Amino acid sequence: MLAKDFITKDIPVLKSFDTIEYGLTLMDDFKLKHLPIVQDSVYQGIISERELLAIPNVSSSIGSPVLFCPCILENGHLHEALALLTRYKITLLPVVTTDGKYYGSITRENLIDLISELSNAEIAGSVLVLEVIPQDYSLADISRIIESNNARVLNLFTQIDKDTERLLVILKIDIEDASPVIRSFERFNYTVLYHFMEKGMVDEMLQQRMNELLHYMNL
Repeated sequence: MLAKDFITKDIPVLKSFDTIEYGLTLMDDFKLKHLPIVQDSVYQGIISERELLAIPNVSSSIGSPVLFCPCILENGHLHEALALLTRYKITLLPVVTTDGKYYGSITRENLIDLISELSNAEIAGSVLVLEVIPQDYSLADISRIIESNNARVLNLFTQIDKDTERLLVILKIDIEDASPVIRSFERFNYTVLYHFMEKGMVDEMLQQRMNELLHYMNL
């Protein structure tokens, strides 16, 4: 999960003597809005497509502009890389050694593929969204309920709902019919906001509840 494990060295770098036109061509070829500038193997910063387009003479050299220098150390964690890419809205994040040498770059595209792999997005299963009071959140309790139904957690994300200030717990589990798990959560007073399962499985459960309601109303 270290930054150096996810870099690509296919991304070209720019030198101060490269022309504006050359830089724009590379960005177009690699479908990027930013490229690193490196001088004698030392990372200098990144330059954006917008900055290059603002220079009228495309034949002029890039030179030594005042550069924006976001980067991550080679032993930095993946979470830090995600935070920097999101915070600065950049299309790549340079990775450097402890002495400032350019090591490679992590691109947004690479990270999307990586997150998909880490979250088991391609594996069949069900997705549940729980709503809990933050101080009541217990990963051990949630896992116990899921595992008691012979299911396993494939991935878990949390997010604070800005409107309700409740904690949203987004779970992916490894069974396609999560009806027993949903019922278990409800028995333990968990609020299941949403559930995404194979079509038909949800319908059967809801239909059963509707039939029970109609039967009760007809008594």
